[in-house]
Amino acid sequence: MVFTKLARAAVIGAVAASALTLGVTGVMAQDKGKAKPAATEQKQAAGDQKPADIWYKLCIDVPVAEATKPGEQPKQQKPEDLKKVNVCLTQVDVRDNATAILIGKIAVRQVAGQEKPQMLAMLPLGSALPPGALVKVDDKEPIKLAYTTCDQAGCYAEANIEPALIDDMKKGKQIAYLGIDVTGRALSIPLPLEGFAKAIEGQPVPVDKYNADQQKIAEVIKQRLATLRAQQEAAAKNPQGAAAPAAPKK
Repeated sequence: MVFTKLARAAVIGAVAASALTLGVTGVMAQDKGKAKPAATEQKQAAGDQKPADIWYKLCIDVPVAEATKPGEQPKQQKPEDLKKVNVCLTQVDVRDNATAILIGKIAVRQVAGQEKPQMLAMLPLGSALPPGALVKVDDKEPIKLAYTTCDQAGCYAEANIEPALIDDMKKGKQIAYLGIDVTGRALSIPLPLEGFAKAIEGQPVPVDKYNADQQKIAEVIKQRLATLRAQQEAAAKNPQGAAAPAAPKK
């Protein structure tokens, strides 16, 4: 599960380096108008959503091994003896309109005991890595995110942020992710901040409910992909479409 992966990566990085590092899942490059924010339930995957519903919070207690000093061997600890650290992600998903496949994400990560939160972005495969990426809240100064890693889903970018930026997001209207692909084309994903304050200040979505909602979305994706596949096969068999009726003879 993406959420668990992000939470574990966050805490392990914090313990090992005394600083927060984070991974997020990838984004596919998209044209404007072909993607939209989506919350976690099936109705959002199907496109029936309200702007205030797109932000949601997930929290998990992540077991963490005791920190060791440089040069020391990690101590062997039983799972039940590991310290647990609470990690929360308040995030918004971006899904492809046609398929409902997750193609982007912006998130704020908060780890218990850590002073500064992190801003996270899911970036598309094919992004130009050296320039990094930017996240901008309304007319505030943009926050530069550094790429940390990539996998088959996409590339992950992150940055520590000041708590004051959370206040700006609560009162703000829009947050935008800005990047550049390898061809030099600008990528921009603007997302509304309506509902962010309610999500980050409220109770998290139960993980079991989140998982159940993801299963529903997976079914929607499966159905839509099957429909698109059938349409493509039909088009391949008749690339020029149905023949126009012959003109009546005079």
